[in-house]
Amino acid sequence: MTMLSVLITGASRGFGRELALVYARRGWTVFPLVRDSEAAKAWAGSDRCHPILADVGTPEVEEAVSAALTGKGCLDLLVNNAGSVRKRRWLPDTVAEDVDAAFRVHCLGAFRCTRAALPFLRRAPAPAIVNVTSRFGSIAGCANGEFRGLYSYSIAKCAQNMLTVCLDRELRKEGIRVWAVHPGRLKTEAAASDADTDPAVAAERLADWLNAVDRDADCLLYDPMGGGVIPW
Repeated sequence: MTMLSVLITGASRGFGRELALVYARRGWTVFPLVRDSEAAKAWAGSDRCHPILADVGTPEVEEAVSAALTGKGCLDLLVNNAGSVRKRRWLPDTVAEDVDAAFRVHCLGAFRCTRAALPFLRRAPAPAIVNVTSRFGSIAGCANGEFRGLYSYSIAKCAQNMLTVCLDRELRKEGIRVWAVHPGRLKTEAAASDADTDPAVAAERLADWLNAVDRDADCLLYDPMGGGVIPW
């Protein structure tokens, strides 16, 4: 049986860690990308788990990803999950540095990791990229009133959504599918006040969704927990 492989960024805690655990339990080879050495040590010890120590907000992440995947064959799935939220709200309290930092992680981080993983995705029979986004990156949702004053986070996620569509338009002709996914209202350290979903539950749901999704499905902002689609 062919061993499937997945690279998940932001896998040190929260949703990213739970998703990596789901795939490890399902027998996949897992490449959890984490920022600190203690988190990397926590993933070590299995011949099917290869932690990557890197910061997606820096250019060096491309070299780290490429080095980790070299010699390991193909990559079946890339999940760009790494993120950060600075909870300074509304225009008077938001500073440009917040927007810059969020953009570097959520958009440029996904861009860099995708560039680095692309040669290995191209070797897989049915490769896919999932960008973990948020309802707060939806322009339609913002226009309809679902906005919490998080300028930096909303702008960065909106940019990531555009990156998702651009990637899909370019890569689908090679058989690489790209989707944006809102994993749910997660009860994490950066949770919104209406959070109602355990990350472990959301991780199982996303893995199930990816296992069942039609590869011809449009590139949209999917909500596996809610069972629908969020407008861009």
